Amino acid sequence: MARRPTTPRPRPGTVRPTPPAERPEQSAERRPAREVRPRPTGGAGSGGGPSRTARSGRPPQSGRTPQSGGAAQPGRAAPTGRSAAPAASARSAHSAPSAHSAASPSPAPGAPRGRGHSLGRPAVAPEAPLAPPRTQEEESGGGRVVQAADRFRELVAGRPWRRRRRAIIAGTLVTLLVLVAALATAVMLPALQVRDITVEGTGYVAEEDVREAVASYSGDSVLLLPTDEIADRAAEVPGVASAEVDRAWPDGMTVTVTEAAPVAQLTRADGSTAVVDAAGEELPAAAAEAATLVPMTVQGGAADPEGAAATMSEVLASLPDPLRGAVREVSASSTSDVTLVLTLEEGGTKTVVWGDAHDAELKAEVVQALLGRPGTTIDVSSPVAPVTR
Repeated sequence: MARRPTTPRPRPGTVRPTPPAERPEQSAERRPAREVRPRPTGGAGSGGGPSRTARSGRPPQSGRTPQSGGAAQPGRAAPTGRSAAPAASARSAHSAPSAHSAASPSPAPGAPRGRGHSLGRPAVAPEAPLAPPRTQEEESGGGRVVQAADRFRELVAGRPWRRRRRAIIAGTLVTLLVLVAALATAVMLPALQVRDITVEGTGYVAEEDVREAVASYSGDSVLLLPTDEIADRAAEVPGVASAEVDRAWPDGMTVTVTEAAPVAQLTRADGSTAVVDAAGEELPAAAAEAATLVPMTVQGGAADPEGAAATMSEVLASLPDPLRGAVREVSASSTSDVTLVLTLEEGGTKTVVWGDAHDAELKAEVVQALLGRPGTTIDVSSPVAPVTR
C-alpha cells in the first residue's frame, strides 16, 4: 500500500517569504464565496499532525493583527506565540495558489472533499458540459441554414398522407368504373326492357288510344324511362286532362289518366255538333253519354266561330254552381257578346247579356243580386253599371 506523501516540515528558525496579500476585491474575484483550503499535515510543535487551528478551522482567539507580510486577509486572525512564524509559513505555502489551481473551479458548497489527492496539488477540474449540437437552422452568425440533402429527400420521397390520398383516389375511380359497368349491363339486360303497357283511369277515352300514344317507348329499359315525357304524350289524347306514368318492374309501365269533364254540346254555324269541356276542347262523342250538357250555339254569320265557341266554354266554366245549374242555353256571335238563358226557380226564364269572359266573378255576383228585380233581361257586360230591362 503506497504511503501518502506529506509536506516537508519547516526547520526551526527558517522563515519562508510570505506571498503578498491579496486585496479583498481581488480575492473575491478569484475565489468563490466559500473557499476550501487544504489541511496541512504537519505544523510546528505538533510532531507531524495538523495544528488545532487548521484541524478545527476556527481562527485563534487573539485579536492582534500582523504588522508585516502584507495586509491581513479578512476573517482570519494572525497566529500568536512562538509557533506563529512556522504556522504562517506553512499556511502561506499551502494556500498560495498556483497557475493550475487558480484556473480550476472550486467544488460546489456542500460537496464531499476529495481524500485521494496529495496536498498542495490542484484539484482535478470537472469536465465542462458538452454544448448542445447545433440544429440545421442555427449558425454562429444568427442566419438560417437548410440542409440541401434533407430538403431534396423530402421533395423526392413520398409522404404517407400522399400515398393514402393516391390510394383513396384510385379506390374511388375503381368503384365508379364498377358502378358504370354494372349500370350499362343492367340497361342492356332483356329482362328489364318494357314489354307490358297498362292504362288505368279511362272512362269514355279508349285505352287503345292511350297505349298507341306511348307505344314508341316499348322496348326501352325500365331504368331509363322518361316518365314525364311519356305523361305529356298521353295527355295529348282527346279527352285526357292529365296523365301519370309509373314503372312496373321488371318489364312494364303503368299509365294512369284523368279524363276531362264534358260541360256542353256545341252546335257550330254549319250545323255540326261536338262535345266540349270547360276549356272548349272537343271531346270524344262517347263523353256525351250519361252527362248533362248545356247547349251552346254559334250564331250564323259569326266572324270568328272558333273564338266564339271557346269564349262560351270559358264563360260556362267560370260560373258558380248555382248559376251553372240554371243555364239553359248559351249563344254568341263573337268573343264579346256571349248571352245566357237562365231558368228561374218559380218558373220562367231570364236572359243575361254577359259580354266577354273578363270579370267573371263580379258579373256573377251582380247577376245573383238582380235576379229578383223586375224585367226579363239583365245586362252585365259592364258590371260596374248593370242594366235591367
